[in-house]
Amino acid sequence: MPVNSTKITSNTQLSSIGGTFDGLLYYNGATASVINIFDNNNNDVIAISNYNNDPTIVTIDTSILKVGMFVTGDGIPAGATIASITDATDFELSVSTTGGNKVGQALTCIDGDNQIAKILVAANTGNDVRGLGIICRNGIKIIADNFTTLEIYALTN
Repeated sequence: MPVNSTKITSNTQLSSIGGTFDGLLYYNGATASVINIFDNNNNDVIAISNYNNDPTIVTIDTSILKVGMFVTGDGIPAGATIASITDATDFELSVSTTGGNKVGQALTCIDGDNQIAKILVAANTGNDVRGLGIICRNGIKIIADNFTTLEIYALTN
C-alpha cells in the first residue's frame, strides 16, 4: 500500500483522485483552528472584487459563485463564507471584511460541497495527530484557518 505525506501551509486541493485518507498531523501554535475536509475536487473560483470593511463584496460576475462557498483573501477573516448572492455583481459575506478599502483584489472562493469532517482544534504548542480512516471517491480538499503547518499522511490509492 503506497503511503504519501504532504505538508501544506494554505488551503489546498490535495488530490484529484480518490483514495483512503488516514489522518493528519497539525501544528497551529497559540490560536484555535478549524480544519474542514471535503470529498470534492471542484476547482476554486477566483473573483476579482472590491470591498471596504463591510460584508458586501462587488465582483465582476456572481453566476459562478454559490451560497456556502468559503472565501479567502486579503482582509477576509478566517472562516468567511458567502452568505447570500444579491445580484449579478454583488454578494454578502458571513462576516465583515477588514483592512480598509480594497480594489481589484483576487478572492478565492472554495466550494464546500461534500464535507466529510470538521475538526475544531484548541490552541496548542506541539504537534497533534488525528486519525480519520475516511475513504474519498473524488479527491481530498482541505480548507483550514489559523494553522502553521498541516501534514496529510497515508493517502493511499
